[in-house]
Amino acid sequence: MTMQLPIVVIGGGTAGCTVVSTLAAMTTQPIVLIEPGSPSLHDDESAFFSVLSDVALSCVVQTTLVDGGDDKPYVQAHVLGGGSAINGLLLTGEEPSFLHGLTRMATEADCGQVGAALLAENGRLSRLWWNGGRWNPGRAVQHLVDEGRVTIISDSVTYLEHAQRVVTVAHTTNEAIEGSVFVMCAGALATPALLLHSSLERAVTGIGDGLQNHPTITFTLQLKQSVTQRFDAAVVRESRSSSDAKLLTIAYERTDANDATTGLLSISLMDPESRGGVWRSNTAMQNDFNMLATLRDRTAMREAVRELISTAMSASFSAISQQVLVDSDGITVDVLDAMKNADLDEWIADHLTVVSHAASSCHEIVDSDGKVRGIGNLYIADSSILHSVPPCSPAGPVVIEAARIARALGETLT
Repeated sequence: MTMQLPIVVIGGGTAGCTVVSTLAAMTTQPIVLIEPGSPSLHDDESAFFSVLSDVALSCVVQTTLVDGGDDKPYVQAHVLGGGSAINGLLLTGEEPSFLHGLTRMATEADCGQVGAALLAENGRLSRLWWNGGRWNPGRAVQHLVDEGRVTIISDSVTYLEHAQRVVTVAHTTNEAIEGSVFVMCAGALATPALLLHSSLERAVTGIGDGLQNHPTITFTLQLKQSVTQRFDAAVVRESRSSSDAKLLTIAYERTDANDATTGLLSISLMDPESRGGVWRSNTAMQNDFNMLATLRDRTAMREAVRELISTAMSASFSAISQQVLVDSDGITVDVLDAMKNADLDEWIADHLTVVSHAASSCHEIVDSDGKVRGIGNLYIADSSILHSVPPCSPAGPVVIEAARIARALGETLT
């Protein structure tokens, strides 16, 4: 009797775990998940900076944020369940209908002094990926592994072997896994990098094109008194620029797991036009978000920072802060407030930070069901296929798309 080749899912993050769980409910075909990260032990920890302090759960990739700029670190999850196992717990967009009851709206009791100050400045309480515990899709996959329904290979994929426009084998550091169908869920940086490293650009044009993220500026609040808070972030504020660009301000109760004497106040451009890419230069992979490449984005980000300055200098924040610092050199917010627009634009380009919201680097190479055009058995179901970076925290849209693509794939399997 011939053994049935498995469905191979590459990447066990938010998307990959959603794909695995959905397919396992629709087909009896064996499923192999390739994910180098271990399960998280922190699903009952509500303070996400405490989760991030476990360095084993994340890794860093170097990226360029603006054209010609220096490389800056981009933090990626390195854990079963992906970003949903370590993220800030904010769900600012739509709740996936099939996760109803696993999230909840924050209350004023959940936020500390920084959140309360932003509430006083027209902020609102956010929905949280939390209801008695963190929503982590890795848990469902662990149950499927325990049941013998899914096999996890704790390794990294290095190359996809293919012939006649069909992928045949996923090579990892230590072994080769044959499969009938391959689903890429490694994220908007790693997915195109693996496809390019596998020389699939010869068959598929557009790999890596269109990369986006949310340009962000963050101020540090030196607090007058430290307050321990259960949730590190529970309050956000949505606003619009003069061009109707979407802005999002977030209040953080502290800066890391060990410092309760400082808070953070950040603002992001949530619907940028600018796009970058992932490409192969000689043997190395390059990632460039190319932020603020358009006049609309530069103007919107300048207005966003002016708004952040005004918020940081408001009575609500002055009441809780000794001073507000805008960079690591100790420059205070009043110095930034006095800058002319041209100088502020230059400062913004030098001080942009990046959030872990990379998206859209493969949106041009798939059809509506996530199938890679021109390749018979290769699908993508992660943030790389979103047409643009979502104007909200991206986990919700990623889960919705991953489940939709997995259902469509499952319907084709016997």
